Amino acid sequence: MQTKNKLLILIVGIALLASFSIETNAQDTKQKQSFNNDYLTMAVLYQQHAAECKALYYQAFNLAKMMLDKDLSNKKLKGKRAIVVDIDETILDNSPFEAKMITQNAKYPEDWYVWTSLAKAKTLPGAAEFLNYAANKGVAVFYITNRMESETAVTLKNLKDEKFPMADTFHLIPKKNESSKENRRLKIMEKYRIVLLAGDNLTDFSAVFDKTSLETRDAKTTELRNEFGKRFIVLPNAMYGDWERAMYDLYKADTTKSKSEIRKLLLKDF
Repeated sequence: MQTKNKLLILIVGIALLASFSIETNAQDTKQKQSFNNDYLTMAVLYQQHAAECKALYYQAFNLAKMMLDKDLSNKKLKGKRAIVVDIDETILDNSPFEAKMITQNAKYPEDWYVWTSLAKAKTLPGAAEFLNYAANKGVAVFYITNRMESETAVTLKNLKDEKFPMADTFHLIPKKNESSKENRRLKIMEKYRIVLLAGDNLTDFSAVFDKTSLETRDAKTTELRNEFGKRFIVLPNAMYGDWERAMYDLYKADTTKSKSEIRKLLLKDF
């Protein structure tokens, strides 16, 4: 009788263990699926391998040089000149981090800090050459970034290693209390005249784009169309940005829809 009871207890134990294992594996699978970033694949491949993407960077910085030269030639313009640039996907390439999000389901911001701590992001085409040209002409270069203050040391190391000018704590202005860059731009404007702003996100140029909807972003872009290529220099980035947040915000009230479903809903076909 005791042997039968022990056998029964053993069978029940094995069954419970198997059930727990199945449930755990199911949860792990569900978690992995929820962090599936395969949708980023083509965007990252474009950033890393398309010569067209490289050409867009050269085009942007060639245009920036033309506009700077035009400003420098105008002797009527007074005051100290400055150029304001974003860092990520504007002058430094973080596509290896985005690739890691696909290949190993890396997460933001946890794994982002692992990436930036390496200080190994490479310069984007034409960026260092243009900014060094500006610095040699006596133009101040300011780096306004939404990297955190805690990333200052590694960011400066990365900028210095990639031969960017004025890579110091005065010219690098990280995020403190707010994501908006407007107050940081205004602070620079107290002593400098900003000739050009360069970035991959519309919020790198004006506060009118801060936390706005897709429709507002579109409308304001049309309103400011004469600034693009003149004072605003836009760099390509299909991997991430405020445009993505604005896209998901359209359906934020509907918690039943996944981001994957929202992306498909917003596609325009024929």
